[in-house]
Amino acid sequence: MKDKNKYLKSLKEAGVGKVIRGAFAKVDKQKFFDPIFAGRVYSLEPIPIGSGQKSDDPVIMAKMIGHLAIKKKSRVLEVGTGSGYSSAVLSLLARELVTIEYHEDLARSAKERFIGEGFTNARFFSGDATDFDGPLGEFDAVIVFAACVRTPYFLINAVKPDGIAVFPLGPAHQQQITRFVNKPDAPDTTRNFKFFDLCSFDSIRGIYGWADVPDIFPVDEAKEKP
Repeated sequence: MKDKNKYLKSLKEAGVGKVIRGAFAKVDKQKFFDPIFAGRVYSLEPIPIGSGQKSDDPVIMAKMIGHLAIKKKSRVLEVGTGSGYSSAVLSLLARELVTIEYHEDLARSAKERFIGEGFTNARFFSGDATDFDGPLGEFDAVIVFAACVRTPYFLINAVKPDGIAVFPLGPAHQQQITRFVNKPDAPDTTRNFKFFDLCSFDSIRGIYGWADVPDIFPVDEAKEKP
């Protein structure tokens, strides 16, 4: 309990709002990670989750969720399920959650943990979220826990009018939390975007990242070919 209180205090000191902190407080983070990492769960360091992946920075994750301005009736799309921890937090804030994880084994284990902890308002999918065939519909909010080297239009096009999308935008070595508000009638659509904290995520899968587009080099890795 002492470690969890210190963890929640860190979120408060970082400027995370009371409602978001309340959702984090209600989720038992230890249930979403391998017991071998029990001593590190409530630290701010990344934790391995399998498939060569690790957990996200909890402060950045909390700030991104805060920028999403989720309402109790919101329908939310999450890209990057990971261990399912962020999914549990989001599910406490929204009416319905749809979450997509590229790695099938992570999606399966996240769903098992999610249901095992008594959460029921989410649908879990695996695959490339930027080329998804399923009829997911529109969302009040979209959040992406993976780096995009360009604006992920496939995803933000799923945002309802006045809805919000939050995603990390930038090259491999560093991105910036980006918020898009869908104002279709805005005279200057560039004003629909605002930028916040710097962050660092692994590449989103598909056309908006660098992992699956070998002809597009991240800025920090680009080299002139001989």
